[in-house]
Amino acid sequence: MTGEKPCCPAAAARMIKKLVLPDGEVGIVNLESILKEVAAMKLVDNEAIKKELLQRVKTYNYVAPGAEADYAKALLGEYKKQLERKLELINRGTRKQT
Repeated sequence: MTGEKPCCPAAAARMIKKLVLPDGEVGIVNLESILKEVAAMKLVDNEAIKKELLQRVKTYNYVAPGAEADYAKALLGEYKKQLERKLELINRGTRKQT
């Protein structure tokens, strides 16, 4: 993790992002940082990505043992969305240069 500690309740709230699960939404602490850190690892296997995401999420968040598969699937979905957004921004930048 980044080691950042929130200075106040408002800053702490900004560190929490929603994750949509089959049974509803949950707040995940440090989700954006976790997604960036795992992306930097350049893993290609979905199972390895899910394992790493889940392991890091569990460092700062409670994940019930029976819900791990749902969390892993939802985390992988968020991870892929983040990569798609990043690629879209890169593609926009290269289109402007040409």
